[in-house]
Amino acid sequence: MAGLQTTYRPRSFKTFVGNAEVITSLQSVLQREKPPSAFLLTGAGGCGKTTLGRIIRKELGCKDTDFKELNAADERGIDGMRKLISDMKFVPYGEKKIYLLDEAHMILKPSQEILLKAIEEPPPYMHWIICTTNPEALKPTFKRRCHTYELKNLRDADLQRLMKRVLKKEKRENISTEVRNKIIELADGSAGIALKLLDQVIDMDEPERALATLSSAGTGDTEVIQLCRVLVSNMPAKTKWSKLKVLLKDLKTDGESARRPILGYLSSVLLNNGGIEIAYMMEHFEKNFFDSGKAGLTLACYKACFEGE
Repeated sequence: MAGLQTTYRPRSFKTFVGNAEVITSLQSVLQREKPPSAFLLTGAGGCGKTTLGRIIRKELGCKDTDFKELNAADERGIDGMRKLISDMKFVPYGEKKIYLLDEAHMILKPSQEILLKAIEEPPPYMHWIICTTNPEALKPTFKRRCHTYELKNLRDADLQRLMKRVLKKEKRENISTEVRNKIIELADGSAGIALKLLDQVIDMDEPERALATLSSAGTGDTEVIQLCRVLVSNMPAKTKWSKLKVLLKDLKTDGESARRPILGYLSSVLLNNGGIEIAYMMEHFEKNFFDSGKAGLTLACYKACFEGE
């Protein structure tokens, strides 16, 4: 059975919660006879960039067979970008062809250069949707070729409205205000996280039990703190990874429950005179691990150790 996060993922502008100004602007732009060839969606992890990108695809009338959603980290090299550009030239089955590039800040600078012409002057049927948590990593010439939209984290009122709508459809409107407020506190402006947390407690009739479950999901335990201390240590990458492997094998919590405390720990280090290496390390923990779970956490820890070696 699909979780609430999947079941209630917005599939239209009407059901997309928050960022009303962005939605209004997009609706206007997409009504043009010739919509932009490239959209750049920026914002923190979990704010809805990829979901909004899929809605744009639907509004443009792109068929499933003509739509590619790619993690730019896997295609960031020159060869990967050249292949995308080559494939772009094949006429779609329908009227539109769209590539959605997620984590676009991972695209290497030379690869961004290769994409410039493809984004600025694509075939008339082609559109690009580019999502990133770190637009500063994209070249100015790259960004200038895109219609840019910055998504903000949802306000508490937006999250309340979202939960109210979901609980009504699920016929669970008796969830206490205290529990809803705790979910909002932990969600940190992310609709996806809010629905994931709500899914964990929606069947609990006792508020105390629900609050205890939420507190457990939102706080790091001793194992996670140990992970953090190893991550920020000055030991060699191989030694660091060797220690992390032992900790990850014994880790009892799921990937997403560990990710947020790790990100919070790294943020604290950065604010207390941490260097650029901490900022780069944080990028590996920005995207949620709801789908990838502990495997996603393991991969993020590995990359945090060896990137730049």
